[in-house]
Amino acid sequence: MKSKKNKLYTAILASLLATSVTACGGGGGGGSDPTPEIKTVTANLEINTNTYRNNLFCYNEATADEKICNIRMFQVMVEAFQNGDDSINYDIGWGPSNHKGDLQGVIDSLDYIQGLGMNAIWLTPVFQSAGLATSTTKLDATGYFGEDYYKVDPHFGNTDKLKELVDAAHERGIYVFLDGVFGHFKSTINTLSPTNKEIVTTDTCQGLGGTYSADEKSKCSDFGEDSTLDFYKELAAHYITEYKIDGWRLDQAYQVPVSDWKKIREAVEVAAAATTYQDQNGETVHPLGYMVGEVWGSENDIKTYGYGSDTTQGIKSNFDFNTRYGIVQALAVEEEGAYNHSGVTIQNKLKSAENTYPDFAIPNYFLTNHDVVRFGDLIQRAKKLKAISSEDYFKRYKVAHAAVTAMSGPVTLYYGDEWGQEVPGFDVKVTNRCDLKDMCDDHVSRSTGEISGFNSDQENLKNFVTGMMNLRANVKAISMGSLTDIGTDKNLFAVKKTYGDSEVLVVLNVQEDVKVEAEFDASIFNDAEAQTSVAVFSSEDSRGAPVIVYPEGTSYKVTLEPLSAVLIYVPQQE
Repeated sequence: MKSKKNKLYTAILASLLATSVTACGGGGGGGSDPTPEIKTVTANLEINTNTYRNNLFCYNEATADEKICNIRMFQVMVEAFQNGDDSINYDIGWGPSNHKGDLQGVIDSLDYIQGLGMNAIWLTPVFQSAGLATSTTKLDATGYFGEDYYKVDPHFGNTDKLKELVDAAHERGIYVFLDGVFGHFKSTINTLSPTNKEIVTTDTCQGLGGTYSADEKSKCSDFGEDSTLDFYKELAAHYITEYKIDGWRLDQAYQVPVSDWKKIREAVEVAAAATTYQDQNGETVHPLGYMVGEVWGSENDIKTYGYGSDTTQGIKSNFDFNTRYGIVQALAVEEEGAYNHSGVTIQNKLKSAENTYPDFAIPNYFLTNHDVVRFGDLIQRAKKLKAISSEDYFKRYKVAHAAVTAMSGPVTLYYGDEWGQEVPGFDVKVTNRCDLKDMCDDHVSRSTGEISGFNSDQENLKNFVTGMMNLRANVKAISMGSLTDIGTDKNLFAVKKTYGDSEVLVVLNVQEDVKVEAEFDASIFNDAEAQTSVAVFSSEDSRGAPVIVYPEGTSYKVTLEPLSAVLIYVPQQE
């Protein structure tokens, strides 16, 4: 018998996903659309070692940091998520929410977030944008144009409430990340830090396509002046030492030079090393000091403005927008209507990132955020555009979640995606006068958060996501495993993931009209115990229990129904 595996395997997997093996069936939802004619094909899953380089940080057993690579982050749009104090709400804002969210609402939801298997939260900006007695705008409610970095927005709470939230999260084993908007702000910005370091402001702002002029109500940071960098170094460290947050999400990171990101990151790392708090086990730990950048552009943009180079390492983790676009194109459509329903679509995005990013890169994978359209609305848009014949709504959502969760590196879950939230009536892109409308592509996903009252399909999806997150939390091959192609083609995205003794096969069927009868030899696993049995989980079965499958000779057969996902591993042996 090989070295001892994680003893949590059986308990976790027993509460997890569920299975579609050979004749087993099950429902994931799909509405009343006509069922397309299903054709059956066969596939042999086997090792193809020439596909992935596995050169990035979390793939490499010599460098991978489990705490970083296994971040499971729940994004909260503070003004929209949950109303905990009705006396301080904005009551206006972009998007279809009720705009009543606040910090108390997040505190009240921590048990729910923990119950999803998440171990981190990202709060959209909580810095003051307007006082309670000040006339407010929709833009103020977003937090992305603040006026005082050292005050908590009174529409969300106060400094004591933020400290209460951070402490309550840490008691549950949840990291807290704040949203750092270091490149732009309101024209009324307080430019002085507590030690009189000063932001130098400018009307010329940096965008991905070059510079642009700020409007009369906003300004940008001038990083050509040393005092601006000193201000942000102090600010970034302040929230680590004073509030004990675990790091930062960095908005429009291209507005700050990579060389300055390096210095800000180093200031955060020093502050984290000098700060401690008690975790959920009563252990004294340091804040994580994690920073993740938003560079909404190509892989080259993300490399240039986020990661930097080996000699000037900027932000070591950045959101991987392009893999996200690959996943939505493979299963629905992206915002502009483009699609390519093939497993190779996802594979190509991963290969492109590996070939572009530096080896120290830590991509953070996601399906939705506050600036893009919810995946549910993209499913409906795909149907409207006749890119798909049947919504198969919850099936597509499950496969998309499986694709994100199975990536090596941190993952981010946008609130509402865990139960399949969508915005009614938003299946067509809105382009006219988005500055006046509450629902356009760049803010329509900012809907009111819900943490209860789900129907059976929504609850089933939420349980699936929870199971995936719990599996990811305890099986290193999921969060840090190297990738080996085992049969990706038009129908399947199929990889073997390996980290030490931990091995998992991840196979997704992205087609709505193809059933795949897949076969693989037990030798695909390094573990000799695979000769005896494997455990198979699928998005198709709602029972939440693993199915143990036995070989026919030395080979296994697994059925992937249309739009389904399976994870296969060697079961725990006591």
